[in-house]
Amino acid sequence: MTRLNEILYALSDTTRLRILNILAHREQNVSSLVQLIQESQPKVSRHLAYLKNVGLIEARNHAQKRIYSIKEDVFEKYPFLKALIQDLAKVDMFANDLKLLYSAT
Repeated sequence: MTRLNEILYALSDTTRLRILNILAHREQNVSSLVQLIQESQPKVSRHLAYLKNVGLIEARNHAQKRIYSIKEDVFEKYPFLKALIQDLAKVDMFANDLKLLYSAT
């Protein structure tokens, strides 16, 4: 499978799209993502691993936590992702995730 095919497959899952949408706006750790999208920790971790393996996100250690964010060059490599993220904000489920994200801080 080519990298583009892997990325398109990654985008075919609603949970992964929700995670990408959130990470495009603010880096998060696993427990924060679990709270925001109301999915189990193993499920969120599995989706984060997939997104990381296809090169869409990266992780760094901070204290006792792993912090996830969109890779710096991902929107340059795949411009359609930027448009997708902007359009997701117009869909209720994704807009609600962002409302929760911004109200949590």
